[in-house]
Amino acid sequence: MPSFSKHARMRMTERQITEDEVIRALNRPTRPPEPGDNGNIVVFGYGTGSRILKVVLTADAQVVVSVMAPGEK
Repeated sequence: MPSFSKHARMRMTERQITEDEVIRALNRPTRPPEPGDNGNIVVFGYGTGSRILKVVLTADAQVVVSVMAPGEK
């Protein structure tokens, strides 16, 4: 299970996204991971119900950098 950066935790609080929901999204991707900015990995996955989350991870997938709804920055 990845750890969460301070930035990711702040965004999750702002967006009312739980750690469990992020883990669900990582375990239920909607498509293969994509390359992101600065060498990061981007995963789109199902959180709770049909809610889709965009999860940004470090290149080694060990740290969640940020979490948002698709289309958010």
